[in-house]
Amino acid sequence: MDDLDIALLVYLDDEESSEDEKNRLEGSIMFKNRDTEGAFQILVRRRLQCNDEKFRQYFRLTPVLFDYVLNHIRDDLTYKPYNRHKKPICPEEKLCILVR
Repeated sequence: MDDLDIALLVYLDDEESSEDEKNRLEGSIMFKNRDTEGAFQILVRRRLQCNDEKFRQYFRLTPVLFDYVLNHIRDDLTYKPYNRHKKPICPEEKLCILVR
């Protein structure tokens, strides 16, 4: 390997590192905006919670039955925040994923 090959390898490694950092930042922004722009927020909270019939069609449970199940298993679905996930998925969202 001559000096040109080494310089090219260093340049390509730096370029990959900057792309990885860019992707990591985009992922971070996606998780920060999950509370307002996530699928659960848009579909369930904005569309289905205000329409009992659509809620039942989507989850195959009535909202009352959904709340009943959620109240019985909420403690099992709840996790405390920690360094990696400062704001974990709420129990309601976990149950929606499970039921769907």
